[in-house]
Amino acid sequence: MATPIAGSRPALALNGLMAADRGRRILGVCGMHPDHQEALKKNRVLLAKQLLLSELLEHLLEQDIITFEMREHIQAKVGSFNQNVELLNLLPKRGPRAFDAFCEALYS
Repeated sequence: MATPIAGSRPALALNGLMAADRGRRILGVCGMHPDHQEALKKNRVLLAKQLLLSELLEHLLEQDIITFEMREHIQAKVGSFNQNVELLNLLPKRGPRAFDAFCEALYS
């Protein structure tokens, strides 16, 4: 990484990125895209009621979206609704590929 020159602005400032936009871009690299988070949020109750978790979790494991420990944690919750809620809480933190892998699992 290059050493900053005295008096120079950070690279992000030079690119003209506003703080909010910078946050969204960083989140897009580390976490789920904000639009995907919003889609999960808007459909949260429906998903929590209707997801069939066993195959879905296996697909997410296969795609390296969740770990075995995460699967066990989800399955330890009492009742399918609570298990589904736990998955929906976890997904936005699982990286930019999580939403696409989740959607793919729903279709398969």
